[in-house]
Amino acid sequence: MQFNEFLEKLQNFHAPNSRQEENLDAIIKISDKFHRDARIPKVNSKAENSIVLESGHQPNYLPYPGTWKKAFLLDLFRRKLENSVALFGFADYNLCTASILYSNKIPAITKTGSEKIGFRISKNEKWKSFNSIKKPTREEFENEMEHVKNHYKNYLSMAKLSLSIEENLEEIEEIMWKSYDLSDNLADLNAFIFSKICREIWNLEVNFFRYSDVQKDNIFIDECEKLIKNIDQYNTLYNEILIKEKLTKISPVKEDSFPFWYHCNCDGKISLTVKSRNPLICTGVCLSCKKFHELNFQDIREHYSRMSITGVARNLIFSEGLGTTLYISGSGGGLNYGKISTRISKDLGFHLPITLAWRSRDYYLGVGHLAGLYNFARNFRFTIDDITERDITQKIREMHGRLLECVSSNKREDQKLRGQLVNIKTQLNIINSIFKLTPSILELFTTIGISNVKKFWGESLTNAEIKLLDEFYLISRDITYNGRIERDRIPAIYEKLTRISIE
Repeated sequence: MQFNEFLEKLQNFHAPNSRQEENLDAIIKISDKFHRDARIPKVNSKAENSIVLESGHQPNYLPYPGTWKKAFLLDLFRRKLENSVALFGFADYNLCTASILYSNKIPAITKTGSEKIGFRISKNEKWKSFNSIKKPTREEFENEMEHVKNHYKNYLSMAKLSLSIEENLEEIEEIMWKSYDLSDNLADLNAFIFSKICREIWNLEVNFFRYSDVQKDNIFIDECEKLIKNIDQYNTLYNEILIKEKLTKISPVKEDSFPFWYHCNCDGKISLTVKSRNPLICTGVCLSCKKFHELNFQDIREHYSRMSITGVARNLIFSEGLGTTLYISGSGGGLNYGKISTRISKDLGFHLPITLAWRSRDYYLGVGHLAGLYNFARNFRFTIDDITERDITQKIREMHGRLLECVSSNKREDQKLRGQLVNIKTQLNIINSIFKLTPSILELFTTIGISNVKKFWGESLTNAEIKLLDEFYLISRDITYNGRIERDRIPAIYEKLTRISIE
């Protein structure tokens, strides 16, 4: 399907009802608040009978490119569709158990092929809501900025490049410091960095908002009540779909599970279980302070401001509440959750949007990749041309085989030879890991430049096809960025170095 055909499908898909229009007005209101807090330009007001385009993500620390591509796609479709409004929500109340919320990785010559960037939070805060975590101290933030700058400057020398990346680093640092000064917590810090780049540099006309403000302003109460009335069926369907679709990485829910978190006074999150249905009583223990809670949900309004929606329930409630026409999903786990929510939406009579994901790989040679290439070439006495043009796997296997023969026949130098064998495996693991890593967007911003990244994305989607896979639409289009090595050779380097092995 061509882009124009897909646009026509969206244009004729759905007109929001009066309730959905009210909810959309409320979302625009909390979006305006977020834009004021982040000091980013507001987006023009919605039109009557707006086509709703929606996406969202956790406010991760400089997340990987796939998250940014969702915001990019929202704006792309907004510009091509009349009377459309683009919404991107930050799930700022998520649990802190995932370290990617506050840290990330970039390529480096280490055993893991990566260097950590970002911050740490204490173990006793991991069961709390992310928006309750304080931002780092000014000293910690300054140290992290220096850590990043030093990493890239050191690796620039190792990569034997004279290219200056200081200008790119300065632009990133300026945005990060502005976001730091405006934010009160770590979730807002990350969300402000993300939204500032999207609005101020890329000029994406997207309405950003916090999921926590949805709860505080009592938006989607009716839709939540509709789901609560169907808890038993929701839980049963959820587990049936996991089995049918073989979604082994997603945990099943309990028969009496309540599809909402409750937030304790300590800012910890409470997973709730239904104790009785009439009246609806739920119980749970705070994951942080271990306090027991028993709550009466006959009137959800009493507790709504301290509730948050679980992942699959979010899809149902937001789509039903907004009458979403297009939902931009992630291409991995997001689509798996989408399989569950799609089936449940159909069975429970919730609004079902069109779902689209962009499945892509970013091929580029950052300073970490290039430093890794030179290190690899030096260890195995290759040239860069050898790596890009010849079958180096056979040469490495022959080298490994000769060492194995020597180990078995030369006991005097046995320890030295075994060390060389270990080094071969170590060097292969490092180069494998560097090129397999899905890194922070910081890599592209530093290597390519923030503004240039958007240009490459736009060019890559020229004449792209949109295919229907099961019940979801997919754009499959990889992106290759300019580099020191010819652009058309870069994907082949990735392919070769992620597969190279002595087995």
